[in-house]
Amino acid sequence: MTDPIPPGAITPLHHTPPELSYPGLSPQLLARTKQLWSARGLDFDPAWRGGIRALPGFRAVPRVENVTDSAAVDLVFLYDHALLWVRALHAATAAAHSQGIEGMSLTQWHCLAGVTARLTEQMTALRLLSLTGLPMPAMQIARSLSEDVDTALVLLIRPKLSQRFADCRTAEDANEFWRRHIAGGRAFKAISEKLYSVGIDHSADTDYAKWRKSVLTILSTAVHSNLVNPMTRTNDRDSPLVNDDSLYFATFRIHEFCAYAQLVTPDLADLLDCAGVTAPGTFAPLAAPLSAILISQIPSLTAPSHDPKRKGRVRAI
Repeated sequence: MTDPIPPGAITPLHHTPPELSYPGLSPQLLARTKQLWSARGLDFDPAWRGGIRALPGFRAVPRVENVTDSAAVDLVFLYDHALLWVRALHAATAAAHSQGIEGMSLTQWHCLAGVTARLTEQMTALRLLSLTGLPMPAMQIARSLSEDVDTALVLLIRPKLSQRFADCRTAEDANEFWRRHIAGGRAFKAISEKLYSVGIDHSADTDYAKWRKSVLTILSTAVHSNLVNPMTRTNDRDSPLVNDDSLYFATFRIHEFCAYAQLVTPDLADLLDCAGVTAPGTFAPLAAPLSAILISQIPSLTAPSHDPKRKGRVRAI
């Protein structure tokens, strides 16, 4: 069995700078991220400590020897940014619901708050599993997370559907809702049709749709993808990032969620900004500015692999 605490898995103290939890992080990515925060009058360090360092089961990225680039560590850093945005989005949607902010129905705000709460839990669990070498449950969570992203986008696209979602009171109700509106690509079809109207083609025969389908097929089998594309060719048992493919897919889907949500709901950033004003002292004020930061980071989101055929590949959104 793999040592549950990989070599180099030392978690810095709570008050230390965030970058100490990402040994090997690209200095350029760190500098650009802090610049993006500073340009919006935000302080990255305390937000990271409250939103990421305080997560249940938090652990730093273990230092990995004999790697040729920072891609794997950069991925965790970008994933954590996405997680911080989801936490902020949850706080903002909950505040919007409680304050009755106009622009979306109370039911939409309520349902989005519920979905983002679930996403927060999934991302917290996936982070822990990915850093402790537990790929099979991580893959299962990544697939569930992807479905919840589709659910959130569908709730934005089809407001009346949020009432049906809110009306689910039993497990049978929830299963029926999932079967009729989410499963089998139904949500993806509705999202694709809406995105097509704004100039993005995600029809079934596009490269994106084929890639997405192939990834979801792999995740649904909970097969250890590291056997096909290991992060390192030696000493895989001691690698703390053996599940980088699932982590990458989850990170990509959250960035995609952020971008598409603003495309299908053009005034979403303004609505989130209003919600943030009503909930100072929470993560809610970060939701709107972090949306812009996440979109700015999309070009940095490359598939973390040491396979030269994949290195540096960016999934176009």
